[in-house]
Amino acid sequence: MMYTASVDKCLVKNVRRINMNTKWWQNAIIYQCYIRSFKDGNDDGIGDFIGLTEQLDHFKDLGVDAVWVSPHFKSPMDDNGYDISDYYQVSEDYGTLKDVQTFIKLAHEKDIRVIFDLVLNHTSDEHEWFKAACDPTHKDHDKYHDYYIWQKPKYDEEGNRQKPTRWLSWFGGGVWDYNEPTDEYYLHIFSKKMPDLNWRNKDMVQDLKEITKWLIDLGVDGFRVDASNHLEKNWDFPDAYPGYEHFSSLPKHHEYLEEFGRELFVPNDVMAMGEAGGGTPEEAELYVGYNNTEFDMLIQFGHCWQDCTDNPLTPGKWAKGELNLKEVKNSMNHWATMLDSIGWNLIYWHNHDQPRIVSHYGNDQQFHKVSAKMLCQSLYLMPGTPIVYQGEEIGMTNVDYENLEDFRDVEVFTEYDNFMRFGASHDIAMQALRDRSRDNARSPYHWNTDLNAGFSKGNPWMNVVKNYTEINLENQKQDSTSIYKTYQRIFKLRKEMKLNLGKIEFLDLESNESFIYKNKTEDNEVLVVSNFKEFEIKLNIETNLNDYTILESNYDQPDLRTLTTLRPYESIVLLKK
Repeated sequence: MMYTASVDKCLVKNVRRINMNTKWWQNAIIYQCYIRSFKDGNDDGIGDFIGLTEQLDHFKDLGVDAVWVSPHFKSPMDDNGYDISDYYQVSEDYGTLKDVQTFIKLAHEKDIRVIFDLVLNHTSDEHEWFKAACDPTHKDHDKYHDYYIWQKPKYDEEGNRQKPTRWLSWFGGGVWDYNEPTDEYYLHIFSKKMPDLNWRNKDMVQDLKEITKWLIDLGVDGFRVDASNHLEKNWDFPDAYPGYEHFSSLPKHHEYLEEFGRELFVPNDVMAMGEAGGGTPEEAELYVGYNNTEFDMLIQFGHCWQDCTDNPLTPGKWAKGELNLKEVKNSMNHWATMLDSIGWNLIYWHNHDQPRIVSHYGNDQQFHKVSAKMLCQSLYLMPGTPIVYQGEEIGMTNVDYENLEDFRDVEVFTEYDNFMRFGASHDIAMQALRDRSRDNARSPYHWNTDLNAGFSKGNPWMNVVKNYTEINLENQKQDSTSIYKTYQRIFKLRKEMKLNLGKIEFLDLESNESFIYKNKTEDNEVLVVSNFKEFEIKLNIETNLNDYTILESNYDQPDLRTLTTLRPYESIVLLKK
């Protein structure tokens, strides 16, 4: 049955405004689950819906209210499921549609909401749409050709075929690949096996709406819309390098998202998260303003990768340097302040595309336990809706792979070749990959000390990090001082005190060592004081600490009467008397 919209635009906006204080996602803690690496239920080495369903009590025990599941649709897995070849089928790696339905049903029985990734920017090159688009002899070629973005070749003075522009893909290399049967280049801002969709084609958009409504009818409670700020392109296709400004955050993408939200998300009471790299107050309100329909929350990246330096051998995000804590706080403060009273904020440390947070912004060696606890206490007592990433709650670290073939991410192999071309040694290139690759967040979950960390009895699709014998859930559940127990207590505390509804005030925005803020609600005031350094720092705060009592500390409880310094990665949570 074809989906058709018959919802009044003004009425929808009023619905969101009236109900903004009663939405489930405002009171929720969300757990991002990278299903491929979470739990293998059939011992084929790949995480799946059977394993995910078996571990639903893990989410309840931790104190989370919703599970965001990474892409699991049929896919050749060029980019671990973000390259979808059939939106209506589940990948055989992850199970069956019945398995998905069982997961949703049992999750709902435990009062756990279900969030799926919604990939709307591109498909796999193995999708039937793209196969027809590439083949002029296909009976549906005329229809599906325009579902994608094409340009004719350019030619130099010698008659050599040239790409339409020098735009650079997010995965490295150019954005154009040649299709000989049509004598055209197709656009892909990610992998060449992920051709971008043409959002100016109404039939294509209609097909995506029908897919989304089908998922809603399955019982999905919310969506994270992947690459949502890339839906529109500059159709003049000017030459530029790297050219990101021609396919990122162009104004017209707001029109597409507003229509989607107005017709699907809001009338079906479905939560929607989007992404944005920057954002002015005006643009933020378009995305998540209470009076608008695009999204409910926005994943922003200003606090991410704030430890990059200049390194010509491994440039960009691959060059690890000192943490710029000032910029982390300024970004968090910017979004909290900008959205105050106009929209709802979202907080998180990292996701499936970034290093493990304890390896990234903490210290995964000498101060593993205290720095992981510090990171928990520093973030999860802020206002807004938090997202905790799989494995973060037990302090999982970056990978320890020694061989290039141990990695799985398509990006890794392109960048390794780039590093070699830039003059890096094999050892330097491998260290950059261990420090920064997306595979860091995708290694199998550490359940216990059994074979393969209890993830699977089969051969895991990617290697388990060897420290699982020390860092695992089973051990930490038995230890009242563990990282896991800290996450449990902090999540319980934020709910009991309704800290999601508070207002944040940073007290040390200019410091590159400390992380200090107050979160004030109608009934309580919480003060969080943290040290992000591996050495002792002077506590520089004008607030009288004798007005507070200690709620949580990652060291032995300090004496507030004599507290003048913070130990390495020390964090203290205080409640005003």
